[in-house]
Amino acid sequence: MGVHSRIDLGAVKIHRNVIISISSMAALEIEGVKEIGRNKAFNMAEILGLKGSTGIEVDFGKNDEIKMEIPLVVKYGYNIPEIAERVQENVRITLEKMIDKTPQDININIQGIEK
Repeated sequence: MGVHSRIDLGAVKIHRNVIISISSMAALEIEGVKEIGRNKAFNMAEILGLKGSTGIEVDFGKNDEIKMEIPLVVKYGYNIPEIAERVQENVRITLEKMIDKTPQDININIQGIEK
């Protein structure tokens, strides 16, 4: 499942994993983000040897609306609400630029603080 677009020559389908990869890179560009957090699905994927799972969840609503949850670990000493807002903005801008779609929701889940 993914985002669908129509161009003159046919359809373009962007897989959920592409959106996850773009979002992950955009989040990690923000100073103060230590890493993308891990959820239970990520840990299970890691145990099974599956690569590419970041813990970011992407869901599609009606009309290809994108809703996502990004788990983060923030570096110690940084303002958490400011980091979360900067990640949301950078992910939104990057997705708009790369896939020409604006996410409806970008929820940030702070899972930890590390040095």
